[in-house]
Amino acid sequence: MRGRGYWRSVAEAAAAAVLWGSIGVAYRLGVQAGADGAWLILGRPLLAALASPVAALLGAGRPGKWSIAVGLLGLAPLYATYFLAVSRIGAALASILLYTAPAWVALASGPLLGEPPGGQGLASMALGLAGAVLAVGPGGGSFDAAGVLLGLASGVSYAAYILLSRYAQLRGAGVAGVAVHSLPFAALGVTAVARPRGPPGLVDLAYASYLACAGTLVPYTLSSRALRRLEAHRVAVVSLVEPVTAVVLAWLLLGERLSPLQALGAAMVLASSLLATGGVRAGG
Repeated sequence: MRGRGYWRSVAEAAAAAVLWGSIGVAYRLGVQAGADGAWLILGRPLLAALASPVAALLGAGRPGKWSIAVGLLGLAPLYATYFLAVSRIGAALASILLYTAPAWVALASGPLLGEPPGGQGLASMALGLAGAVLAVGPGGGSFDAAGVLLGLASGVSYAAYILLSRYAQLRGAGVAGVAVHSLPFAALGVTAVARPRGPPGLVDLAYASYLACAGTLVPYTLSSRALRRLEAHRVAVVSLVEPVTAVVLAWLLLGERLSPLQALGAAMVLASSLLATGGVRAGG
């Protein structure tokens, strides 16, 4: 029987996913309010990175090699590709494509974490790709190939973050090292693609502050805590709460909707992720 610590970790992963589910919608609302999208992309890790020196002063570790790896290889490409996907194909579809991540986690966790996928893992990839075709096909809007590729790239980047965070903590890295001290390196990586039009205004700072706190510091700390106890594929499954949150918020606040075929594709993408993670044998 699993103890309270296990379920606390599940709750932490789920709470992180709910907060992440608001990111795409907050970005779209910010742009509609007049914010510079580039500032929102850059401001998120830049403002959140201010927590790193504060954490170091308070004795919560300091940046190390795993901070650099998680920041540059996981978070920086994730931040850039996801927001750019949202701007092209909407928050709902971008979040669905982001959540091809559990399938990538299941397939990569074998060589990296000693949790190889079975035949179900390979079958899940075919199901997920078929679902993605339906989800991003003609429906409520026109097909945007670049937006689709960016959405898929965000899924791969998110998988890289999960795998790197789990791998780092299995090898002694602390929560602060992967959740907080990685943020300056994520901001450094994002500067390569984000080109704000000018100095940030009040609207830019307001929305970027939300993205930095509720969309970054809090959920990444919760997720990193969950990854101390739970296998990477379990955290990926629990995180499927995020696209559901994003779709509901996009419907309530942005008026976005999915056609029946897109909804079927979305269900197939989520089913493929569950199938993939179900096909992974947990490590010892």
